[in-house]
Amino acid sequence: MIFDLHTHSTASDGHLSPEQLLDRAVNNGVSHLALTDHDTMAGVEQLQNVAAFKSRWPIYLVPGVEISASIDQQPYHIVGLWLDPATPVLKDFLAQQRSLRDRRGEMMGLKLERLGITGALEGAKKIAAGASLSRPHFAQYLLEQGHCDKLQQAYKRWLGKGKPGDVKMNWPTASEAVSVIHAAGGLAIFAHPDKYGLTKTRLRDTLAAFKAVGGDGLELISGHQDGRVTDYLLRLSHKFELACSMGSDFHTPEQHWSDVGCHKALPATALPVWQLPQIASRLAAEGAVK
Repeated sequence: MIFDLHTHSTASDGHLSPEQLLDRAVNNGVSHLALTDHDTMAGVEQLQNVAAFKSRWPIYLVPGVEISASIDQQPYHIVGLWLDPATPVLKDFLAQQRSLRDRRGEMMGLKLERLGITGALEGAKKIAAGASLSRPHFAQYLLEQGHCDKLQQAYKRWLGKGKPGDVKMNWPTASEAVSVIHAAGGLAIFAHPDKYGLTKTRLRDTLAAFKAVGGDGLELISGHQDGRVTDYLLRLSHKFELACSMGSDFHTPEQHWSDVGCHKALPATALPVWQLPQIASRLAAEGAVK
């Protein structure tokens, strides 16, 4: 079985529609796929409404979301897995997140306009096409308008942390995010721990704080990852008694290092999130494990 528990679609900042994402996952041999768009479950709900889902896609869909949250006033991402999208408290929470994203987009547009880049907000919204508004939509606009030659340049010059177009948001606390995830019947996973540029001390303190508010696991493997990083995160998962998830963090087929289902398997000593009792029993009842 191949689990990919972190992917994105056009419902947020991915390049494939939810249907195209599932097609690619099936072609890549994925057995269990989580769609975890940024602060929205619109893509999950779209797939759940496909009448012939099981006949079209021989795959188990894990309803998920990637939530922007804060720990010690610093922004992080928390992946919620095995969620019920219809849970009222989750729906209300994600509506608030969308409002925060819209407000951030307006502020980014104003900052870029003051730098002489006009129409950024409208351009980003057009690219998003109703999806959850994200920085990559602004980056794509800057690229299309000739303000940079590559997407990464947009972040290095304007949109990255501390850059002129960056907007710091007061996201909900990790405690609030974890509480909402649990209320929706899901697991709270600390996403891609190696991608925040934290020192080892800061990472340990952050994971300790995440565990203290009820966090269930960490993303042990994110895309193609150095084995030494995996080994260190595995030790931290044992230290803080966190189960282990894994995912590609897929956004686009052009990024071959994060293609759907192409990450390595979990180490033998890791506790997979799908073996936690509340998930294992659910999968067994649904006949979704062998």
